[in-house]
Amino acid sequence: MKTDLLAASGPGTATHHIRPAQLADAAGISALLQNMGWFAAYEGRSAAQNAEAVQALLQAQAQTDRSLLLVAQDAQQRIVGYCAVHWLPAAIIQGWEAYLSELFVADAARGLGLGSRLLDTAVQAARQQGCARIWLVNNRQRSSYERGFYAKLGWSEQSQMARFVLPLTSI
Repeated sequence: MKTDLLAASGPGTATHHIRPAQLADAAGISALLQNMGWFAAYEGRSAAQNAEAVQALLQAQAQTDRSLLLVAQDAQQRIVGYCAVHWLPAAIIQGWEAYLSELFVADAARGLGLGSRLLDTAVQAARQQGCARIWLVNNRQRSSYERGFYAKLGWSEQSQMARFVLPLTSI
């Protein structure tokens, strides 16, 4: 699937590239997520252990056509953004929908349009998959929610919905 079809515009587009994640990106994705300091799964583990866990996920993802993992890479080949989108059957709409499970950009790369480009690429891929809609969950305490990132891009919040989680493992 061609995933860098977006017209490049705005700051950072000449020096950053959006592409599907590869096995070799495991350490970069892991470092990005660990440096954010938000995720318990990355605490108390070495960089090598975290990269190994991400590599196992990338290997599993490569065996299926039900998801797309994207990275934003800078001119020095560093991973500065990451996005995961998944295709799900939805009988209530009699078709497929996409779920954007993760979208993160390194602090130093924010404001360059990389989050928008990752999101646009995920939306474009969902359209190519024939999805009728795409959805995501955003933490109301995150700066992306507070500054209206998704709303500014045309997404609408479903205030009538509640998110319920049943942990199946300790994370």
